[in-house]
Amino acid sequence: MDMEIMQLLSVLILLSCFVLVANKRTKSYIRTFQAQSALLAIAAFILGMENLSGHGAIEIMFVCLLIVTLKVYYIPKLLSHTFANVDYKVEKNFFYNIPLLVLVSCAIAVFNYFSISSAIGGKPTELGMYLANSVSVIFIGFFFMISRKKAIGQIVGLLVMENGIFVAALFASGGMPVLVDVGIFIDLITAVIIMGIMVFKINEELETTDINKLKRLRG
Repeated sequence: MDMEIMQLLSVLILLSCFVLVANKRTKSYIRTFQAQSALLAIAAFILGMENLSGHGAIEIMFVCLLIVTLKVYYIPKLLSHTFANVDYKVEKNFFYNIPLLVLVSCAIAVFNYFSISSAIGGKPTELGMYLANSVSVIFIGFFFMISRKKAIGQIVGLLVMENGIFVAALFASGGMPVLVDVGIFIDLITAVIIMGIMVFKINEELETTDINKLKRLRG
């Protein structure tokens, strides 16, 4: 039963990326990332309970607590505060239109599935599905980041990429060492705070957070 739940969570985490790509509202970016992180926390909790009952290990439960505290609560709250101080609520200008972005994201997922399946023997396996889904989350997060012109969207794309890396470690290998997880979370928080400050500065100087207009800052 737990295995079926883990497979479902893996698929839902991937589907949340398509929801993210199809969105135009900046607030929805933050909420989708928050929902994706909540799914990741549930997966970590299930795996953590298995390790706790089977081996007495609490490391993954600690990581689950970090995910809930930082990714489900603190980072979305920080991004929402940043969002409240910028001059736009809906992103209207994209490098490409939304239907094309969704199609490309689907192509990324299909390509990763067949590539990873062939790399591990050509037969669909549970490990192959986990890897394909997690790698797709990483690549779709990167694609989302480069397809958005506004800074907040790009921050969310970076966060989704990090979620994908964690999904790969969690589902494929049972999680990374806790010290590595803590180090990644510290780096992530630092990056989000710095990028939030940069968004305020860009908005203050340009009255917009469109990165295409950064060239106006050159002296």
